Amino acid sequence: MAIPATPSNFNLQTGNGNNFLSWDVDAGATTYIVQRSLDGVTFATIATITGSPLNNFYFDAVYNLISNPGGVLPATKYYYQVAAQNISGISAYTAIQSIVPTGVGQMSLAWVRNMALLRADMVNSQFISLPEANSYISGSYKALYDLMTQKFGDEYFSSSTYTWSTAGNQNMYPLPPDFYKSTLVEIALNPGDPQSWVTLRRFNKVQQNLLNFPNVYTLWGVTNLRYRLTGNFIELAPYPTGGQTLRMWYAPRPPILMQDTDIVDGVSGWEDYIILDAARKMMLKQEQDIQEVTMEVEGLVKRIESAAENRDIAEPDTVSDSRRRNFAWGDSGGGTGGGDAGWS
Repeated sequence: MAIPATPSNFNLQTGNGNNFLSWDVDAGATTYIVQRSLDGVTFATIATITGSPLNNFYFDAVYNLISNPGGVLPATKYYYQVAAQNISGISAYTAIQSIVPTGVGQMSLAWVRNMALLRADMVNSQFISLPEANSYISGSYKALYDLMTQKFGDEYFSSSTYTWSTAGNQNMYPLPPDFYKSTLVEIALNPGDPQSWVTLRRFNKVQQNLLNFPNVYTLWGVTNLRYRLTGNFIELAPYPTGGQTLRMWYAPRPPILMQDTDIVDGVSGWEDYIILDAARKMMLKQEQDIQEVTMEVEGLVKRIESAAENRDIAEPDTVSDSRRRNFAWGDSGGGTGGGDAGWS
């Protein structure tokens, strides 16, 4: 009996934190040896597959301290190789392949890039460099992020918070370095009480001089303090008194994807938008026909806009009274608690 050939069509897939390896059946093999590495150099055997019928796949499950302490960790790059064996000897190992296991609804940069290259029919092509492919993907990821943030606020991307204290006679405060879009600005009636936050309203620039009154700040949650985003600063009017605590909820800027282990959250398969849009850019550079993929991208945008409009389908958003938002008291005139009639 001859030594079996190296397993052919060796493929990797990932999903739900697990890695799945598969290859073609070799009629002369009685055993398959699966090896894994963290650096692509030093490999260890993690499975010796035997039996009849002989499985031509291996499921490398996610790490669990009790049931699977030798499993894989999400957002970690793993390298694999497989060899076939029989009583005559062992074949050469397959070419090394790598993959990054990701959580449910997520993909790594490496996997997104691989899928985009497949869609553009440019696998193993040198026409698009690695940094260029990554830049296309980052741009498409930002476009999806824009779509999600602009249309649906912070329902899909968690907000960051930025807290600061006011100084007397200072009305301009720098925004956080990763600031993208504000979702809420608040002031604390009592900084030591987590239930004492009061929502601030934004003023229009033309109203700035209407707010030249002393800063009103009461225990009932009524304040004439307003805010406006100006360049890289948040501007307050009227000038606040010193020592007040403010907090901003905001959507941070999306990160630039550079490392293969960087994770993209596709929520419900919406990473397909990134894959197709990046593939379209690659194809455009190579002067391929992009009409079909453009139609696919447009179809995905419609799907995202339709499916993502309300994440909580049990309790859809309703019309809300934005003029009476702090406790039961009005802060904009015409309602209980008085306020700033005429400043709306």
